[in-house]
Amino acid sequence: MLDFVDMVSMARYLFAPNTLPLTNLLMRSNVKTLETMFSFQGMQVGADVNQFQLIAGMGEVNGVAIQQLAIDAVSINLTVVGDHADLSNSYEVLRKFLTEIDSKRRMEKPKLYTTTYQTQSSVKLSIPYERLVAPEFMNFLRSKTNVLRPDDSSAAEIYLSNLSFQVRYIPNTDIYSLVPKVFTIEPRAGSDPKENTYYVLTPTASDTHRLLVEEFEKAMTGRNVALVQ
Repeated sequence: MLDFVDMVSMARYLFAPNTLPLTNLLMRSNVKTLETMFSFQGMQVGADVNQFQLIAGMGEVNGVAIQQLAIDAVSINLTVVGDHADLSNSYEVLRKFLTEIDSKRRMEKPKLYTTTYQTQSSVKLSIPYERLVAPEFMNFLRSKTNVLRPDDSSAAEIYLSNLSFQVRYIPNTDIYSLVPKVFTIEPRAGSDPKENTYYVLTPTASDTHRLLVEEFEKAMTGRNVALVQ
């Protein structure tokens, strides 16, 4: 079983207009209560006729570390250290708080358009980094190390560094649009290339994140193409 470490789960909850109790949330007493409830180290609140945003960072609720919370007119963006269960539990605490401060209790059964997720983690795989690109390309690069040296007294080595893909969404509605997300499987920065430690970012919840990585390793293990050393 793969060992996922440093897992971070993110979600954007997109609501219909006038679902979030913005006026109530802006009250000084409620802002203070939210700050205390989540033990936020910092919080910024701004609002005018056309714009509302609350941004808070580095907090904790029910033993879950909160990296960031951002609330605007139609959405909640929440980032926690942990998996989807930690994310969902933290959101529920927030949703109940937003329900209690609103006489109309709109967040009790909110009109939620959609929720998008992202999960990031580090994980050791049995796949050398070079397997992520065509062997012909790696062979070409390694054959050119001499011309990449800054001078005759230095050597050059080439390693894969970044590899990301963009995932675009086409909603079957004109009510809202979705921002493209990034799908990344690349060497973890600062790690030893021989350890095959990967940084993975997927536009999914953590369960699917784990499944994708497991299936990726199985798929890549089947390849057997020789690389020039």
